[in-house]
Amino acid sequence: MVRERIVIIGSILLASFVGGASTNLLMMERVQAQGGSDVVTVSQLNVVDRGGNLRGLLTGSDERGLASLTFYDDAGRERGLFGVDANGMPVVRFMDPGGQTRLLATVRGEDAVVVAGPEGETQGLFGLVQGNPMISLGDGARGRMQLHLTPNGLPRMALADAAGEEAVSLTVGSADMPQLTLSANGQPRAIMTVAQNATLLNLYDASQTRLIVAVAGDGQPSVSFLDQNGDIESMVPQ
Repeated sequence: MVRERIVIIGSILLASFVGGASTNLLMMERVQAQGGSDVVTVSQLNVVDRGGNLRGLLTGSDERGLASLTFYDDAGRERGLFGVDANGMPVVRFMDPGGQTRLLATVRGEDAVVVAGPEGETQGLFGLVQGNPMISLGDGARGRMQLHLTPNGLPRMALADAAGEEAVSLTVGSADMPQLTLSANGQPRAIMTVAQNATLLNLYDASQTRLIVAVAGDGQPSVSFLDQNGDIESMVPQ
């Protein structure tokens, strides 16, 4: 009787040991599988919500030729895209419900540009072009206002007419010399500036200066009349 009990208890302990060992082995296999270096290779990965609706798509090459991650709203409309084109240029787009790009960000070489507004309509652009920061506003067909720094770090603002020609510009040049220029048909017609502590207003015809109004640093005013060759033909005072 005692021997039978010993055998039963031994069987139970052996079964417990084997079961425990088997469980440990299974756990070890799972841990190794989770911590391993397995690689899953797919050309496209779809992400769906609980209702099975497509909400995200990761692909190695989409219909635009981009390696991209695209997000969709609950109506299946494309609303956001992060991608890299075949030339390695990264692109970020955010779209409205109609599919129009409302915000575009891209980097090409050392230039970085962010554009707000749909293509062909009023847009605002902020970027770093050839190392110089720039803000540009356009009406969809052409740029109408631009604010930027020159390669020398000097600020400049320009306003364009309906033809895209520069009509007004404001700059601060070297030695902090300010200059306001009014133009027509791409030609300057009036320039106001301060140079060597004198205030100058130059008025032009279609090609050259014809009248100079000045106030010198000592307060002395003068008016100079120039001929068609740009030579002073009379001055007040003499």
